[in-house]
Amino acid sequence: MSLTRHFIRTLSTQNVRVISREVQQALSNRQPVVALESTVITHGMPHPSNVHMAVDLEAIVRNNGAIPATIGVLDGCIHVGLEKSEIERLADPNLKHFKVSRRDLSFVLSQGYSGGTTVSATMLCAHKAGIPVFVTGGIGGVHRDGEDTMDVSADLSELGRTPVAVVCAGVKSILDIGRTLEVLETNGVTVATLGDSDDFPAFFTQTSGHKSPHHVTSIQDCAALINASVNAGIDSGIVIAVPIPEHAAIDGEEIDQAIQLALKEAREHFW
Repeated sequence: MSLTRHFIRTLSTQNVRVISREVQQALSNRQPVVALESTVITHGMPHPSNVHMAVDLEAIVRNNGAIPATIGVLDGCIHVGLEKSEIERLADPNLKHFKVSRRDLSFVLSQGYSGGTTVSATMLCAHKAGIPVFVTGGIGGVHRDGEDTMDVSADLSELGRTPVAVVCAGVKSILDIGRTLEVLETNGVTVATLGDSDDFPAFFTQTSGHKSPHHVTSIQDCAALINASVNAGIDSGIVIAVPIPEHAAIDGEEIDQAIQLALKEAREHFW
């Protein structure tokens, strides 16, 4: 059989995406749907905390009037909306799961593998399913010394080409936040902090020492921002940065000291 014939037969028989009935109905009825990633399940937290976290996140979405759509890959198929049993499967540390970015999707799908979707892959899958809003903890960015290593998260390029609003607690604290904001600007990504301040948050802390380009003060403003982007046909994403609540925040100096110590130990032992 020629490669072309095999390719055509594979295209006609392989279903690479499944949208859960609940999510399908919500989208058809124009109900609000919120996408959630799954790398935090497969690679971000230990078992069984990862299961509890995923279930709790879905409950929070439901309690606020929306339908959760946790996205992951199972046996070479993208699932938009996971059952609890599927979450438990992705959370199982005894099973092999890939960390699936946009770069990895084609390979993982073609080989029938399973894995957790990163911010970039979740954005892509959400957009293809017609879901315009995605919530995560913190996005990736430019790593420290990124000007030398060129270690820049695929999240940033995805935000530049996929029209999904990403609601998060800012950029992960260990990254170079200033350069990350510069790359987001270059990629045409709208960035706005929600709240009383225009400080850009840093995951564990409410401030990062950098200002957001834009500032919105209410949920209604956020909705108007997303709606304006959709209506204007803007093909890039939006970052809505929501600072961690004050009672849960950690002192910025304490976090920075911990990061500097970790970097020092990494250089001494691994680099």
